Amino acid sequence: MSEVLVTGATGFVGGRIARRLAERGVDVVALVRSPSDALADLGIAQRTVALQDLEGIQAVAGQARAIVHAAATAGPDHATADEVNVHGTRGVTGAALLSDLRLIHISTTSVYDLAAVGDTVVDELAPLVARDDTPLVSSSGNAYATTKALAEGEVVRAVQSGLVGAVLRPPAVLGAGPTSTWGTRVPRRIRDGEALPIAEDSTFGWVHVEDLVDAVLAALDADPEVVRGLITNVVGGHVPFATYRDAVRAIVGGPQVPTPEDAMAWRGSYATTQLLQTLDVRPSRTFEEAMDEIRTSWEHGDLDA
Repeated sequence: MSEVLVTGATGFVGGRIARRLAERGVDVVALVRSPSDALADLGIAQRTVALQDLEGIQAVAGQARAIVHAAATAGPDHATADEVNVHGTRGVTGAALLSDLRLIHISTTSVYDLAAVGDTVVDELAPLVARDDTPLVSSSGNAYATTKALAEGEVVRAVQSGLVGAVLRPPAVLGAGPTSTWGTRVPRRIRDGEALPIAEDSTFGWVHVEDLVDAVLAALDADPEVVRGLITNVVGGHVPFATYRDAVRAIVGGPQVPTPEDAMAWRGSYATTQLLQTLDVRPSRTFEEAMDEIRTSWEHGDLDA
């Protein structure tokens, strides 16, 4: 495989993608806001360029044949989420189209309008959230969900103009890392006694980060006509939210706190067949394996900040 550009490589998911590509012998170029010692230690080239800088990305594309867009922000501020998730994706997709790069875009199942579809199996044709003042049935917040949905729109428009691009939609990505939402940030909140706004029996869809990386690698390797316009969920399984919460509490401690009365309650599931049918990928890491990885990192003191 020729050189691959990766955005978000200083983060949890992007970092795992960059590492696995490098292990395969692929020349990886990470597009970063500031250089990372961890990436340098892996021998991964880094170029400082803003996601919104279409011409800047083109300039560093070099011999690249693909770009994996994993950069995003889950912060609650709409202005920042717009800048990173929407305008950043616009820059990346525009550069990919003009430079004839294959694009693999990491999205999220948070884009689905779960309030509209209800407690059912949610496939890739389900309606997406729209930006308005209606509270979302989402654990990720309005800014993240709506801007990631808008970001997908940028990819779809570029595909309509000829881009070979795919959208991968993972739910909660499990695994260990300093910036891992469900391996580090949410466990800290549980440890500190924060009442999370998710009902105990609400569905917690999850995927191990390495299974998500498997899907990315498969999309990079697949025939262009398989990838062009592909949108697929990348889901390892489903458990009640209480199962995840209690597993985390067993690792980090924390008091039992009552669930807010207005907590999110969704009891459906995400369709998991298309990933196998299109990319021949079947996530295999178990929930227990994912939590063991998180436990090990906490026990080593790597994440206890």
